[in-house]
Amino acid sequence: MITKGFKRSPKKRNFGLGAKPGFAAKIALADMFGSHDHYSTRHTHGQRFKHFLVWLSELDEPIKDLRLITQAHLDAYAHYLAERVELGTTSVAYAQNLISTVNTVMLAARRDRHIFLPPSEFVGARSYIRTDVPNTTADNIRLAVRSAEQDNNLKGAAMILLARAFGMRLREAALANLKRLQSESVEFGRVWILDGTKGGRRSRERFVVVGTRQQEALDYALATIPNQHDCLVDAYGSYRRFINQVINPMRTSLKGAGIRCFKDLRAERMIEIYEEHCGHPAPLKQTGAFNRDADLEGRREVSREAGHGRIGVAASYIGKRARRNQEASRRESE
Repeated sequence: MITKGFKRSPKKRNFGLGAKPGFAAKIALADMFGSHDHYSTRHTHGQRFKHFLVWLSELDEPIKDLRLITQAHLDAYAHYLAERVELGTTSVAYAQNLISTVNTVMLAARRDRHIFLPPSEFVGARSYIRTDVPNTTADNIRLAVRSAEQDNNLKGAAMILLARAFGMRLREAALANLKRLQSESVEFGRVWILDGTKGGRRSRERFVVVGTRQQEALDYALATIPNQHDCLVDAYGSYRRFINQVINPMRTSLKGAGIRCFKDLRAERMIEIYEEHCGHPAPLKQTGAFNRDADLEGRREVSREAGHGRIGVAASYIGKRARRNQEASRRESE
């Protein structure tokens, strides 16, 4: 399948996918992922690939044709990103994402792996361990919600509240069947996160006990949709339109309130879960001796509610304990 109006040819500019490389990249991604599927993935790769195209345009001999991109160009681009990482102007994670995008776009355009680079080879291995406390205080969340309301983006405000209360990912909050959640809340006092899950992984083990915060978030979200709808996206016809009209403005409201990104709302919920089960602050908030059994139980609970099923992933939300001398730690805790 290829988007209508284009015919692949190695003899034509940008493999026959369009006159401009950025546009050709979008067509290639639509051909690989499907023109009506994976909108967020295609959009993200398209935006990141622009970074590479700008770099190519500033070479002594600018490259404006995807056919002319070689492995040497990708290697040089990776060296450039490695320098940015060393200077501290680009994070390791973002540099890896930029390289991964070039790999993906070139695969989509060329349909081979002749131009490929392992992301960590030049810029180093990324760390999935959270080291900073999310700036998601109650005041900041109220400010973000108020900002979204002032922009008449009530569904964006609902997304913020759902993420903080239930630890939902972006897509989960957008596609959550709110009426089902309300019914489960009344009947069981807990709800199951089943819609929009990452990779389609749905598990009955991933439930959230409904307290005051959760019920208020659910009530708010339900008040933003008409009776004939079940989720926040329903009124928009497509997830793509929902992103443009709700999610993007909502991100602006978050940043205006001092909240770095949507994921920080989810992280705050996981920190809360950990601390409730451990009885002591999350690792990214303190150092020193700690109860290892309680720590393990807290991480298990975070893993379950986050929907990962892998206990090691908890560190990306709550941080990681430094491996100190266990005997000294035990003496300090006694």
